[in-house]
Amino acid sequence: MTSATTVLVALMVFAVFAAPVRAAEMAPWAGPPPPAFTLPQFGAAPGAAVSLAEQSGDTILVHFFASWCESCRDELPALKRLADRGAPGLRVIAIAVADVDAPLRRLIEATGVTFPVLMDRDRAVARAWSISALPSTVVLNAGHESRLIVESDFAWDTVDPTKLIERLASPRPHISVQQSLITQGEPR
Repeated sequence: MTSATTVLVALMVFAVFAAPVRAAEMAPWAGPPPPAFTLPQFGAAPGAAVSLAEQSGDTILVHFFASWCESCRDELPALKRLADRGAPGLRVIAIAVADVDAPLRRLIEATGVTFPVLMDRDRAVARAWSISALPSTVVLNAGHESRLIVESDFAWDTVDPTKLIERLASPRPHISVQQSLITQGEPR
């Protein structure tokens, strides 16, 4: 390899790895309304299940993830912090997609997640909700209408939970989703 070729290859590698990584964004939900679900709750007594229909009146983040997904593992602590500082009327429900008990238990213990983690062992709910990437989060308003989706990991520490609830209660505004939800401070 000539020195010019070596320099060109090095510049190409630098350009690929030095390029700014685009942050994930919330986008308006464009699909049909996803169906309600009832799934078993991980770690609960046998037969214990959580039904989406029973979560009335709250803004809900339905978060699809798996313990084997590295970016999912990194995102769970930020979702926990959002839930912990959440305004009344905000809930997080996590759905473990095609996951295995032992690694999932270790992940939940390591992250200290306290919101419900449900099991979608056969991916039926993920398919019904058209989830094609993990992690993905669908944000439902208090009427359980799908309003927003994030199809990647997301900086949940930048979201003001009160502003999120207010944004979902209003008609679809013409301003950017990010402008209406980002807090003034830095992520924690």
